[in-house]
Amino acid sequence: MATNEKITLNVDLYDNIMTEQKGDYTGRARITGSLHNKEIAARIIKERTEYRQETIENILDLADQKKVEAIAEGKSVVDGVGQYIVTVRGSFLGENAQFDATKHSLGVSYTPGQLLRDQLKAVKVICNGLAQTGPVINSITDSVTKSISQVITSGGPAVISGSNIKILGDDPSVGIYLTKDEEGAVPLKVSVIVHNAPSQLTIMLPAIEAGKLYALSVTTQYSGSNKALKTPRSYRFPILLGDENAGGGGGGGEAPDPEIPGGGEAPDPAA
Repeated sequence: MATNEKITLNVDLYDNIMTEQKGDYTGRARITGSLHNKEIAARIIKERTEYRQETIENILDLADQKKVEAIAEGKSVVDGVGQYIVTVRGSFLGENAQFDATKHSLGVSYTPGQLLRDQLKAVKVICNGLAQTGPVINSITDSVTKSISQVITSGGPAVISGSNIKILGDDPSVGIYLTKDEEGAVPLKVSVIVHNAPSQLTIMLPAIEAGKLYALSVTTQYSGSNKALKTPRSYRFPILLGDENAGGGGGGGEAPDPEIPGGGEAPDPAA
């Protein structure tokens, strides 16, 4: 994208559940897709045609690996996107306590970089008013690892939190799906729903492939009342998920503007 081209970001309004004040809403950006280095390289090629896409993609992959190694070594890594510093989670009892992987874990703190902060200041934000009523996924908690919106366990239990996510309706597309982040992937439908409520779903995840990322989506005819919607509505959670080998929370290919504000358009399970 040329530097002089104005970037537009669409924002939808949702009820602010943290306050009882009438007319108080929170804004949520429409997430229209996710990108891997392959898509980033393709964008660069559109501006700088003297480089081969495969070469750029390889350089980006190598840069990622070297940044990851440096962060793991305890270095503070700074680039145009942000600053990354490794963190330690968990309580240590005693002055000589050692790291215990069953009690402690490593994470990463992130601070937006100057380049990103400057870009966000220049973004043209368009507020589209109240979001279309439909399902919204806020998070998914893996019951095995306790990971929130990152790692999921193949065939294991998980809890999805959100609003209007109760699975209701007789349309064949209604259900909960995991779709591999690959072109032409067939959605995997969740077959076991233990708890089905408007704000929380407890499920048994389907078997997923190790090292792969998946998109979580919900399709329902739930309307907030006992009357089902005539047409199902879908929501795709914008954060990709996978097992510990996949490193959930990754990105994928670009997607068209979402049908449901705040997330991508869920794939058609019947396709």
